[in-house]
Amino acid sequence: MGETPLKRLAVITRPLPRLTFRAAARQVLDDYRMNRKRSLVDVQRHVRLHLAPFFGRRRMAAITAADVRRYVARRQDEGAKNATINRELAVLKRAFTLAIAEDILPSRPRIALLREDNVRRGFFEAAEFEAVRSRLPPDLADFVSFLWVTGWRWRSEAARLHWTSVDFDAGEVRLDPGTTKTGEGRMFPFTADLRALLERRRAVTRARERDLGRIIPHVFTRANGTPLGTFNKAWATACRVAGVPGRVLHDFRRTAVRNLIRAGVPERVAMQLVGWKSRQMLDRYHIVSAADLLEAAKKLDAARVR
Repeated sequence: MGETPLKRLAVITRPLPRLTFRAAARQVLDDYRMNRKRSLVDVQRHVRLHLAPFFGRRRMAAITAADVRRYVARRQDEGAKNATINRELAVLKRAFTLAIAEDILPSRPRIALLREDNVRRGFFEAAEFEAVRSRLPPDLADFVSFLWVTGWRWRSEAARLHWTSVDFDAGEVRLDPGTTKTGEGRMFPFTADLRALLERRRAVTRARERDLGRIIPHVFTRANGTPLGTFNKAWATACRVAGVPGRVLHDFRRTAVRNLIRAGVPERVAMQLVGWKSRQMLDRYHIVSAADLLEAAKKLDAARVR
């Protein structure tokens, strides 16, 4: 027997899945914890401050593309940048993806990401860097000198660097797999400046261990042996006095890559040293080889002579 009109109506009016956004967000956070993703803290903040207050107890199945657009409009009215909103939308997307994978939801609404036009393009020239470095306390000066050479992520990589990752005999400093943003290991060979810097830090660490009577595992620490945390006030003051206000520590990543390429290091190797996986990062920050630009000028001159 075929379906009766009543049965067809029952199918059409089947109640929506009861999964709420709050419950779905908890699944996202659990997923980040299980996979040990370093961005967990950022995701928790996105959910707590913005996504949960807006979507709250709404059922995931009832969230529409129009709701997403309203969320975007509200965040823009609040002054949030497109890049920030995109990170928040990525959390919402992940919530839908996990629910669909578990057959809780059949589909998700269209969640269009915004164009990100707030890319930072800050670089440090050598004189600017020296002007800032000279105005920082010794511990912080050593730390930013390490960033100047390696371009490593300051918070998750450089500030957490342990002495077990420094090999003076092999002449290299390493990041083990699972300790980087990409999850891949990384190695940076000693330059003369980098070796001198790490030898100085080793002497500082040993002196502090004697004074404090305990082992200090981190390379960059404060006088009491604790790892470096944020130092926004000291950094902002040094930059302002040096005449380069508004710079951020992340500028060292772009600067280090540019320094490597200017020195003739192949782009692929420079990217590997600092931990960039995509060639698009060079394009995004307009990092080009000075040699390539000089060669272009020579070709232009040669063409005029013909």
